[in-house]
Formats: sequence, structure tokens, C-alpha cells
Amino acid sequence: MKAVDKYLSKFPKKLLDDKPSQNLAIVVTIPAYNEAETVKSLEALLACDRPQAAVEVLVNVNYSENATPSSKQFNDAAFEILKRFAKVKSTDDFCIHIFKSSNQDPKTAGVGLARKQIMDEAFRRLLSVGKPSGIITGFDADSGCQRNYFTAIESFFNTHEQAKACSIRFAHPLSGTKFSSKIYDAIAMYELHLRYFINAQLTIGTPYAFQTIGSSLAVRADAYAQVNGMAAKKAGEDFYLLQKLMGLGGFYQLNTTCVYPSSRVSHRVGFGTGPSVGEISESGEKLTYNFKSFLEIKKLFDALPSLYKNEINLDALTLEPSFLQYLHTQQAHDKIINLRKHNKTYEKFWLAFMQWFNGFRILKVLNVLRLTEGFENTSLKAAINASGIVEASDSIKDMLIALREKDAAKDFYTICYST
Repeated sequence: MKAVDKYLSKFPKKLLDDKPSQNLAIVVTIPAYNEAETVKSLEALLACDRPQAAVEVLVNVNYSENATPSSKQFNDAAFEILKRFAKVKSTDDFCIHIFKSSNQDPKTAGVGLARKQIMDEAFRRLLSVGKPSGIITGFDADSGCQRNYFTAIESFFNTHEQAKACSIRFAHPLSGTKFSSKIYDAIAMYELHLRYFINAQLTIGTPYAFQTIGSSLAVRADAYAQVNGMAAKKAGEDFYLLQKLMGLGGFYQLNTTCVYPSSRVSHRVGFGTGPSVGEISESGEKLTYNFKSFLEIKKLFDALPSLYKNEINLDALTLEPSFLQYLHTQQAHDKIINLRKHNKTYEKFWLAFMQWFNGFRILKVLNVLRLTEGFENTSLKAAINASGIVEASDSIKDMLIALREKDAAKDFYTICYST
């Protein structure tokens, strides 16, 4: 509990003074900036089957000091609407709290800080009722969910005591009247890219092959503290948090429920789903990492037994020069020697190496290789044809649906160095 006590000590100021239900065990956190449909997301959660535990939903309406006057006015009005909605809909076992984080420092304001503020409050409230193993979930103000969202999460963590966190199955809407056909085509491409990216990692044996979507994650409060909580990043905050959680072990894929993120275009953050959908809808194309780049990383992974036995060194591997140069800049040779020295079995060496060569490093290598001749980013269809992850088709949506089915059929799986 040292990590819990240490993290709790960092936040002496409470956002809420009222005491939560003693039965509280699940807290949903939702950042909201320029969101017109937050009420619909709350209604989706309210329509869910109720778990045995009490639930709280924390919504953080936030904006920067340098937001436009119209944006500030919109968010202030949204806050008042949400406050009235919460007052009417809240009960002892399902309580909605609305916060407003206004005129924040432009240097730190953004979705990462907004998530951090309410995830920290969720952590604090769970601790206040003696629930260090209580669950904090990430959700978005434009998302929906399957009706069993709460009961599936509760059941999963109750039956998997070793689980510290999980990524929850998701699926973007692919049709409807809300958006144009160009937008639905664009989100299909983007989601196919996300699924290809994870499945390509699975084929090379990395234990970090999980989706990192901010609206579809769940973490125990004590594990949240163990990784020092959410980072206040302007974008990609979900990726960084989940990568740290994977490193703890006990990380799972939860497929018994589903979150439905929005398919819309958005420019609230510099990268991610919203901006990507806008770019793809304009260009009609989504490039992705060349499958050859994943196979290049696999060469290194395949050589680990020989590297452990000191039969070869990195320079003896037939790696692309740009990749090898990257490894040298990261002092990989010295790292391997050190890991070999401090891990008496290959299994422990492998675990330690994979913790070093984590999702951050894989992404960095892919970005090094995409600038190398012969490894440039390629079309989704070409990448999937090369990978064999799912049967090739001329239809992006057909390939996506097939890959969704493949992903949903996977059992719960934990990172291999679970403790």
C-alpha cells in the first residue's frame, strides 16, 4: 500500500466534500470540452444494467484560459445543463458529479489534465471508503456502451483478482444518418489501422499488444497509484497510462462488453481518432506501418535466446542499418549485458528485455523504419495482405468486421510477466 499512500499524499485538496456510498466500487471518468452530446453518454450509462456495487460518474467540463469567448460560453452553458441533469438523475447507488475546470493554464490544459483531475478524484473517493481495489474507468463524452457495461466490468474484476487493468472491446459506428458516408468510410479505415497495428504486434510476440483507447479502459485504484496516475498530456495520455499499466503485469483484454466511441471529426487534440478521421475523409486514404517493419523487430526478438547465451551480439544480426543504429543509440548492447547478468534464467531475461523494449520503444522503431527505403508506410490493404492477419478483401469494412470478430473471439489474456 506504499504506492497508494504516496499517491494519496500528493492531493490534499478534494474536488468533492460529500462522502460517497460505502458500497462505491466503480467510478466512471469523462472529460468534456466543447461537447454537445455528454447527456447522451450519461443516458447510455444510466440505461446499463446495474452492478452490485454503487457507481459514480465524474464529468469534467474543462477549457483553457486562451479558449475563445464562444467556446467558454458554450462550456459554461453545458456545465449548467449537466448540473441540472445530474441533480435529477442521481441516486444513492448511481451518483453523477459535474465539475468545471475553467480558464486553465494553456501550457497544461487539455484532455490529459482533464482526465487526470477526475481520475485522481476517483482514486481518492475509492480510497475514502476503503476500496483500494475499486475500479476507475475511462469513458468519453461522445461515447455509448453495451447495456452490460457495468456488470461485465464488475464480474471480470471480481473473478480475476490478479487483474490490475484492462482494455475494453470497442467498435465505432460504421453507418447511420448522423455523419456523411465519407466520415463512416474514414472511421472504418482508422479503426482497421488500429486493429492491424495491434494484431501485427501479436504476430511478433510482444506482450504489449493491447488497444490504448481512453474511452475503453478500466484500472484498479491501487494499480493507478502504482504507475503514478494519469499524465497531464495534451494528447496520447491514454497510450502513456496504459503502457505503464501493462508493465505491471496483470493486464487483460475484456471482450464481454463493448464501448462505442464516436465516429466524428474532431480537432480538440493534435492527434488521435478525431483528427485522423478528418484527414482520411479528405484524402480518402489511410497509410499504416509497413508489415516488413514488424518483421524487422521480430528478427531481434527471435535472436534473444542467442543473445542471452552470449553466442552472438547485436552487430551480428542482419538488421536494417537504421534499426541497428537506433539500438546503439539506446545502448542496447550494454542493456543486454546488464540484463543477462541480473537474470539467471532465460525466462526472466526475456521478461526484463520486453519490459525495456516496450510499446514506447516499438513505436519509436516503427517511426525510424518508416523513413527507411523499402520500409515506408503503405496502404492498409497492402499491409493486411502482407500480414495475413485477416483475409484480404477489396472492402475496408469487410476486413474490419472480420478483424473485429477475430479480436472479440480472443479469451481474456494477461501480459506474460503478470505477478
